[in-house]
Amino acid sequence: MKIQLSKVEVQRIGNRMHLQWRSDKALGKVSIFTGLSPLEAHDPLAETDVSISSLSFDDPNPGRRTYFILKPEYGGARITAERRLPLQGSLNFRDMGGYETSDGRYLQWGMLYRSEELIGLTEADRLYLHNCGLKLICDYRAEYEAELKPNPVIENARQVGIPIEVESSRHRSRMNYMDMIANDMLHLLGPSGEMLTFANERYVSDFAKSYAILFDLLLTPGNLPMVQHCAAGKDRTGFGSALVLLALGVPEQTIMADYLLTNAFREEADQQILASIKPKLKREEDGEVLLAMMQARAEYLQAAFDEINVRYGNMDRYLEEALGLTISKRKQLQDMLLTDM
Repeated sequence: MKIQLSKVEVQRIGNRMHLQWRSDKALGKVSIFTGLSPLEAHDPLAETDVSISSLSFDDPNPGRRTYFILKPEYGGARITAERRLPLQGSLNFRDMGGYETSDGRYLQWGMLYRSEELIGLTEADRLYLHNCGLKLICDYRAEYEAELKPNPVIENARQVGIPIEVESSRHRSRMNYMDMIANDMLHLLGPSGEMLTFANERYVSDFAKSYAILFDLLLTPGNLPMVQHCAAGKDRTGFGSALVLLALGVPEQTIMADYLLTNAFREEADQQILASIKPKLKREEDGEVLLAMMQARAEYLQAAFDEINVRYGNMDRYLEEALGLTISKRKQLQDMLLTDM
């Protein structure tokens, strides 16, 4: 009789790690191993009853990224790692690994990352990412954004710019929020959430060639592991990440959950920003507009999905006709990035 593990997750609180899982049957033991890569996680950490469902322990490799393999006595192994990387200079640099596809495979950990701007990375952060084997940084920011906040150099990681700038957002991007507040210009962003709904619709066709470049880079040997990023890591990067997950066969419900993780990771920082800005706002609705700009909301990404369905009929046709991702290229991508664990 075999058991199946699900909801396999590890989180960090300080230097303590908390590993948890679910099992469809309380049968036998589970052995847990660690390592510095998913393929070399062979160091024994613990063995416990599978029914225990959780384990806490000190970070086995401080300053390095650790992967965990859970091997139940009666069932298939599962790999996991921290979703958000423990960087000092980024709140939203995260691994896209571990998501289950419709055919029961899993996206490999440590291959695809997504992030906000990288200018805040410390020397220790850059070393951490170098040790992760990062090979490519894909930057969606406009040229003036990249010039204003240039990416730091990460050893052995090549940087490629794929600028994406929705026309109606230029007045927002070229001025920071404090400038807009001082000049009473927040109302130019429109009603709460309207601009980002519009932007996501525009990504679908106006920037299809840009996102096609992303897939060309993914399929080019030597470019993985890769990180894609923009300014906040939620809009341009959110759509790009969603496209990759769609191409790999991850269900839309899972893709939406990943998209919304930005809110959890940035909530405390965003609330601090809002608290400092609120006294300077000239009208109550300005706070709602500003919050809408700072958050990832389901209706933003859903607007892109709806636009795809209206223009192309379904996701598969969009991937092939707009992005050039043929069936054979999708299979190649899936073979590269999916695993049974």
